[in-house]
Amino acid sequence: MNRLQFEWAVERTVAGLPSIFRSRIDNVVFQVEEWPDRDTLEEVGISDWRDLLGFYRGCPLPERMHDFAGQLPDVIIIYRAAILNHVAETGEPLRRVLRETILHELAHYFGFSEDQMDEVEAHWERHHRHQGENEIP
Repeated sequence: MNRLQFEWAVERTVAGLPSIFRSRIDNVVFQVEEWPDRDTLEEVGISDWRDLLGFYRGCPLPERMHDFAGQLPDVIIIYRAAILNHVAETGEPLRRVLRETILHELAHYFGFSEDQMDEVEAHWERHHRHQGENEIP
């Protein structure tokens, strides 16, 4: 999948999110990059660049003290090569990996910590096994 096709897949995934999420997203830009850079990996404590599929950089909503009008947008980076590598290694559908990655990064935007996201993702996994579904709720 070339970069343009991947960017379209990201756009379709964001557009397909439940309106309860989309309606609350403000001043956030989604970017596609190939791989995370060394500084980002160090910041999150990951040594293998293949293990970071996405990254949120910004000020989470609960921490904002004032109106951010005129401020640079928060950024959610989706790492194309890392996601495609993950899909190839696991056999998971690209659509599912993109959706989970985007929702994970949006959860950080909404103020969820990594520990809280671990709990949410464990719930998603139990739901998949129980429902036999390929998509997260």
